[in-house]
Amino acid sequence: MHDSVTVRIHGAAGEVTGSCYELSTPRARVLVDFGMFQGSLAQETRNLTPPDIAFADVDAVVVTHAHVDHVGRLGMLDALGFDGRIICTPPTADLLPRVLIGSATLQRLRLEEHASGTLPDARVVEPAHLVTPRVIRTGPPPVLFGHRAAERIVRRIDAVPYRSWRDVAEGVRVRLVDASHVLGSACVEVEASVPGRDPVRVMFSGDVGPARHPLLAAHGMPERAPDLLVMESTNGGRRFRGEDPWEAMRAIIEEAVRRGQRVIIPVFALGRAQSVLQLLTRASRGGLLRGTPVYLDTAMAVRASDLHMRYPELLADGPQRDVRAGRSPLHFDELHTLTSRRESEALDRVHGACIIMAGSGFCDAGPILRHLAHAIDRDDARIVFTGHQIEGLLGDGIMRGATRVEINGAQRDVRARIDRIEGVSGHADADDLIDWVSAMPGKPARVALTHGTADGRAAFAKALSARLGIDALEPSIGDAIAL
Repeated sequence: MHDSVTVRIHGAAGEVTGSCYELSTPRARVLVDFGMFQGSLAQETRNLTPPDIAFADVDAVVVTHAHVDHVGRLGMLDALGFDGRIICTPPTADLLPRVLIGSATLQRLRLEEHASGTLPDARVVEPAHLVTPRVIRTGPPPVLFGHRAAERIVRRIDAVPYRSWRDVAEGVRVRLVDASHVLGSACVEVEASVPGRDPVRVMFSGDVGPARHPLLAAHGMPERAPDLLVMESTNGGRRFRGEDPWEAMRAIIEEAVRRGQRVIIPVFALGRAQSVLQLLTRASRGGLLRGTPVYLDTAMAVRASDLHMRYPELLADGPQRDVRAGRSPLHFDELHTLTSRRESEALDRVHGACIIMAGSGFCDAGPILRHLAHAIDRDDARIVFTGHQIEGLLGDGIMRGATRVEINGAQRDVRARIDRIEGVSGHADADDLIDWVSAMPGKPARVALTHGTADGRAAFAKALSARLGIDALEPSIGDAIAL
């Protein structure tokens, strides 16, 4: 047994999914997140192999927020021998049961689709430099956990208020502060003690939101500068300042309404959907929509949006005033929320100007594929991307200029107009990340960059060195950092 505090990296190192970190002392072991790898078939298969962790010895798992790349493998914990508590904020505790049980349902559905030959399939066919190969499965999709396993984990959820210290293991306590990324998101401050030594502080950033998030309250801060900051770098190579997503969305809406266009917006149910809804709410209240229907085609996004009304104290000033006055900042007269496949399919018969928001945000599954198949070869349609796309998936290919695609076996030319709105991301850009570190009560002794592509992470490491004099680590999976 080692005699120090050690942090081991088990995911999201040089990539943007699969977050999982293990903090251990001679007397305790705590995990921060247990996320799913996303993207290619190879990434999907990686999820079946658990990291080299003695799960039966893990005292607690602390969750930063409810995105699947941070919580998607929690349902495996029971079978792996873990019998501790799942620590998270109250909004995340509200969301997690839906996420985990919904994931179990989706895994079962994928098995049924595989057996019937109807698994979703989407790829770029032309031009040559963007072509993605057809996914060829040698067996059924992996099943990580079922409903009973998810329900057992759900019963272990322990909601902890923001900014309150909670003992989670012998000599280890945690404090959650607002990350301003999605509702309920948190940075995790950990104080860990080793006999005969002063306690050390480790901060796990989770995903950090923009400094001026239009929907969520401002970032929280650690009590003191951490001895180690394990920090995300998703947008470490990008800068959004000077870009106004409202002006971009306003121009798209005005043209779509005037020309009767069908607007398709891929979204993620938690975070991106609410950011886009807030822009559309502003458009409605300003009279720009002029009765144009907006359809939210993801049941999880509907539930997540409604949840914002329960936590006004976690919202920015404007949305908070709306809630206090009994008005949702994410609802407007033209909005129609869909909760069934039948309602979703009925949109194929809608003519004229309309806006359809649907998941999955990466355009690799879900109702978005049917909406794309119905609209992508139409001159009166436009597809609006508002955030990061994983390289090799359909959304990335369309955003980069695909001219012909194949969706569920049918090839279609890309005739729809393709738009991209920067600055809607729930992730801080490089400047905001630098400012977030600068605002801490002192400079972190060490910084380890995770949760970013290799290029994004390298760019941010260079920026940290140039602007703050911090020489950041860029760990690989399996690396351990001793304090």
